[in-house]
Amino acid sequence: MPDWIDLHVHTLASDGSDTPVDVVRMAAELGLRAVAVTDHDTFAGLPEAIESGARYGVEVVPGVELSTIYDGVEVHVLGYYMDAGHPRLRAMMARATAERNARNETMVQRLHDAGYPVTMDALHAEFPGQTMLGRPHISEYLMRRGYVASVQDGMKNLLGRGKPFYVARYNIPLEESVETLRAAGGLPVVAHLFKYRYTPEQLTAMVDAAAAAGAVGLEAMYTNYTPAQEQAVRVLAAERGLLCTGGTDYHGARKPDIALGRGFGNLRVPYALLEKLKEYDA
Repeated sequence: MPDWIDLHVHTLASDGSDTPVDVVRMAAELGLRAVAVTDHDTFAGLPEAIESGARYGVEVVPGVELSTIYDGVEVHVLGYYMDAGHPRLRAMMARATAERNARNETMVQRLHDAGYPVTMDALHAEFPGQTMLGRPHISEYLMRRGYVASVQDGMKNLLGRGKPFYVARYNIPLEESVETLRAAGGLPVVAHLFKYRYTPEQLTAMVDAAAAAGAVGLEAMYTNYTPAQEQAVRVLAAERGLLCTGGTDYHGARKPDIALGRGFGNLRVPYALLEKLKEYDA
């Protein structure tokens, strides 16, 4: 039997519910050979995860998931093995963090002005250790106090696009994000291609733009791909000489149906995909 891995995992450092230590410990208990910590727009969980990997005998792949924009649509790019201290990369991520924080403050102020008992100080107290707050945290805060039925309810009816408290998000252009990851020694991979609701022609154009900017791969195995979608991504990758990766997009209790290393229960990502990624890095 091949060794199994998960190259798309979130922790408490962004919008997951588990600490980096807990994620690595669970990976070890599940028999995963490697796990990539890919928190949203932050490296905050990587030192703890890497130290835990040595302790539990799990190969921890340093990663990140960047929110980018292409043709008006938010596209996520996974980066692996980048130099987290690279000045250009840190500057780009600092800009994204500042924009995210400003957006959070505006949404929270609008809610507060409308009578909802939420402030940024209260959010930080509610979610200690989470360096990247966002709409899921705001919605969960309101759910815990009975103002919405669930996190999904708050996201849909209060904080969703077109709803009263939604604030549009600034994202770094796709090409700039990919180029910056490459400049920092990273390996950019376009994530979950079928979340973007592109037409086939739009999807192809986005992949071509990412590849032209320096992307090295596509996420070909993902929690809710159909077999036909996985095959379509593999064909896109093969036609462009791109690598294939795979991961669950695990978030712990925030996405309780998604299991680490298994997604909805059928996903198994072989270590061979990581070997090819590391060979590219070499």
